[in-house]
Amino acid sequence: MKRYRGFYKKQNKADSNRCGKKLKEIQNSIFRHALLMKRMAISIYILLFVCADETFSQNTIIDGNKRYQTIRGLGVNINPQSWRDDSESVKKVLDSLIAGMGCTSFRLMFDDSDWEGVNDNNDPNLYDWTYYDSVYSAPRFTCIWNTIQYLNSKGITDITLSPVGATAAWMGGTKLNPGVEHEYAEMMASMVYYGQKRRNPAIRFSMLSPINETGCFGIEAPIMTTHQLGTIFSSIATHLINDDITDVGLIGPDDCYNSFNAHALIASPVAMSKLKYFGGHQYGNSTSRSEELLYAVKNSAYPDREVIMTEANAVCNGCDDGAYNSNYGFNDYAGPAYKYVLQHLNVGVSGVQLWEGYDSRWRHHHPNRDLAWSMWGIFAVKDTAHPHVYTKRPHYYVFKQLFNFVKPGFKRIDISTTIPGMTVSAFYDPANGSIVITGKNDSGSAQTIEGILENCPIVHFLKYYYTDSSNNFSQGSNITVTNQTFSKLVPASSVFTLVNK
Repeated sequence: MKRYRGFYKKQNKADSNRCGKKLKEIQNSIFRHALLMKRMAISIYILLFVCADETFSQNTIIDGNKRYQTIRGLGVNINPQSWRDDSESVKKVLDSLIAGMGCTSFRLMFDDSDWEGVNDNNDPNLYDWTYYDSVYSAPRFTCIWNTIQYLNSKGITDITLSPVGATAAWMGGTKLNPGVEHEYAEMMASMVYYGQKRRNPAIRFSMLSPINETGCFGIEAPIMTTHQLGTIFSSIATHLINDDITDVGLIGPDDCYNSFNAHALIASPVAMSKLKYFGGHQYGNSTSRSEELLYAVKNSAYPDREVIMTEANAVCNGCDDGAYNSNYGFNDYAGPAYKYVLQHLNVGVSGVQLWEGYDSRWRHHHPNRDLAWSMWGIFAVKDTAHPHVYTKRPHYYVFKQLFNFVKPGFKRIDISTTIPGMTVSAFYDPANGSIVITGKNDSGSAQTIEGILENCPIVHFLKYYYTDSSNNFSQGSNITVTNQTFSKLVPASSVFTLVNK
């Protein structure tokens, strides 16, 4: 028994040693596992901290999934009657506006609305072409047709005809007589018919704005009631339908104050059958007019209709009086205008036409209706004694930052920023994946955009362009985009554009 007792004692000791060793192995394994878990936890914590820090540092987010209005056109107002002064000089300016600045949309304004000096006949539903042919073949209109024909030769068909100013005395002059609404409509419709179907070669334009700013006290158009305006639009629409004019629509009310005029159009199914766009005018730092029109459209029976700011700009003091502005520079005129245009686009308008493409002469602002110079132009007439010599003002380079990149068919997409004093817009081309980010830094200091592209095509770099008081559409170094994030220091008081193509 002693021998077996010793055996068992040795066996128990061996078992005990093995168990202890196993237990120690288990303890070590648990310790290593715990250490690994601790390290993993620390790594995850560091990763989350870094990610959180990166998210926190991103002050500008572009979200390609949030898409808004489609851009129809960006361009300018021009006066085709300048063609009569020097057509070759006007051609050069138009070339620069199209190929250089990037304009795709033109609104041709001309005064006055009085070319039917006497009634063509006593039937507003029947054109007297012996009479109208003589009117539309005269120099007053050939300069309009030639301007349109030249724009057509450059591929431009987004053209609006917009007569301005008083009508003939028998219609009332600066205040439309009651009962002549259908005669006024016939005069406008005959102009469209001639350009589309009687002129050889025919010219292509897309819209007619028959009344310009009737709410501005008879300066821009004859004063008329809201009912008269609605009647005129309905009557012109009827002419276009009966004349089988399918390529030209109506735009209006192109007014500056009277919101009831838009509702007069909405109330007419006939007018609305030919009206796809509502036009509005606004100068300075406000979007009240565009928002008012957008609200009216949204809450109407025609929510698919769109809004175009057919006149917009910063205020140019004294420029209607034949005087040069004291400062056409970036800080006081061109830079603020860019901000105002972006604000209109950001509330939802589909297009903008700047006032105006080049300095020109008008009757409608002169108290005696004599020709007077308007000095708002993107192209300046430096000497009115030599109106064929044009030079670029800062507006040209500033708006090239937008017009040169954002084209018809682009969609505005969502962009938000927490940077103070920064107005930004973003656009996307569904056809080729082009992304355009543009803005105005109003701060007196340079500010860094820490951006992220969410739900956008993969981008590896962004081209960078900027304009300020010392630089005109200058291209800087490309910006590297890593994991859809980028960083760019934007100069103080500047306009900038970032584009991936």
